[in-house]
Amino acid sequence: MQFHAHIGVYPEERAVGQDIIVNVELDAKPVDNEVLLEDKLENTINYGPVYKMVAEIVSRPEIKLIETLAVTILQSIKADYSDQLDNVIVSIKKKNLPINGIIDSAEVEVSDK
Repeated sequence: MQFHAHIGVYPEERAVGQDIIVNVELDAKPVDNEVLLEDKLENTINYGPVYKMVAEIVSRPEIKLIETLAVTILQSIKADYSDQLDNVIVSIKKKNLPINGIIDSAEVEVSDK
């Protein structure tokens, strides 16, 4: 998922914003293959609502750190889908860093395990 977010500690980061990439890996609990062959959305995790949840969290003005963002996303997904998930991995890559030097991005990854 890609967003333009106003995440950062420095005022210029929060004013201008930067591009971030959010990757969410959902490690689902085992489901019988016969159930999956039914080809019904309700037998899986619908990633549309997961995207909407992530977009809402990314837009929160109080979040400054990508670490806080990652943990907030992880906890929200686990709260809504705990009965379907064994693990969640969230990584955030922040582009366009206000650093005096050559750097492509900063990235953080958090997991529930």
